[in-house]
Amino acid sequence: MALNLDLKKNNPLLSKVVQQLDLIKNNLLLSKVVRHVALSKNLIFIAGAGISCSGGIPDFKSSNGLFEMINQKYPGSFHSVRDLFDANLHISDNAVKAFYNFMGELNKLVLETEPIATHLFIKKLADMKKLKRVYTQNIDNLEEKAGLEVWNFEKLKRYESQVVQLHGTLANLQCQLCTNVYSFTQKSCDIFIKGEIPNCPKCERRVVLYGDEHPNELEIGEIAKYDKKKADCLLIMGTSLRIPEVKHLIKEFAKAVHKRKSYVIMVNDTNVVNKEWSRIIDYQIVATCDDWVNLVDNELSNNKPQISKKRKRTKNDNQGRNEIVYQEKKIKVPSLNNKSSIKNKIK
Repeated sequence: MALNLDLKKNNPLLSKVVQQLDLIKNNLLLSKVVRHVALSKNLIFIAGAGISCSGGIPDFKSSNGLFEMINQKYPGSFHSVRDLFDANLHISDNAVKAFYNFMGELNKLVLETEPIATHLFIKKLADMKKLKRVYTQNIDNLEEKAGLEVWNFEKLKRYESQVVQLHGTLANLQCQLCTNVYSFTQKSCDIFIKGEIPNCPKCERRVVLYGDEHPNELEIGEIAKYDKKKADCLLIMGTSLRIPEVKHLIKEFAKAVHKRKSYVIMVNDTNVVNKEWSRIIDYQIVATCDDWVNLVDNELSNNKPQISKKRKRTKNDNQGRNEIVYQEKKIKVPSLNNKSSIKNKIK
């Protein structure tokens, strides 16, 4: 993708056109955007399936993906991936079996998958106190595997969480009758793959489908309202920008970020931005999420170690005044290149 440099004094906020950048070309504008992300202190991420694809979890819509496999096994049950995730269409026995089979096969992959570069990068930003929040559409729970704190809507205080799961998680099963929560284990996967339901008669997935009302919609809205007060950069990664609720969330955060003269950046391996996103998304990076985060990580690693100053009150000096001194403390920045050390930290 060629780089369009018609930036009206290099300020995307004055342009009606989303600027597209190519990672292959090492240009000054790309470096400026990368450095802007690296210097941000309250980053907001909105993540989609694209951040997990390189880890082995396939796109649902690909020709060799899980949906095609389920479609061949249960022909005619669903016409599209959206139909599969539409609660209103789970009316026939065949459709219900197909859905449970799909969820079992998907969770089998999830259990075998480890966090990849993008998940580890987000964890690194959290460790550096640069992450405000991750709003993820993914149900693979890889953010928690990477060591991030996921808001479970019950125990963790909402503003202390680092990850908000917009569509639920495959980590647990919940009985809709007795409300007990169980781990979605390999044994449960085997039962689901058969198109059957585990022993608890009403035991179902903790995944929000099309047609479902999110049980914590109001709480998520409160968290987003809280985050908008400090958000200084919005990164949208690996999503097709099609789900209405997610689009609304992006637009609300974009308003807050632009008020601070900051950037909204879209990262996806294909061009998904249309005219609807003019004046909302400033830059579109057409690249894999892993390639992009490696670029930003290099910028972080090339910077000098951060210095935090501690204010300490000492004993009275000779004139009886309180002398205030600052103690400098170096903060080590981990590198994504040392994957073994990072994995050890998150086990």
